[in-house]
Amino acid sequence: MKKMYKGIAEGNLIRLEKQIGLPVGTRILVTLKTIHEEEQENIKNRQIRLLDRGFNLGKKLYSEREELYD
Repeated sequence: MKKMYKGIAEGNLIRLEKQIGLPVGTRILVTLKTIHEEEQENIKNRQIRLLDRGFNLGKKLYSEREELYD
């Protein structure tokens, strides 16, 4: 199982924003990555630009439904 959670470090304690739902005593492996707010904003803006540009799905347009069956 692999999940990603956000949290805040307080000394040796990490407070997660959401409950993880694991039983007490469950052994886990933690990988840390710091989040820079500017970096997150840049990523969000880049993803929005990609969505605004749209996806190339072949661009084959049909003017009438009957053309689909030729």
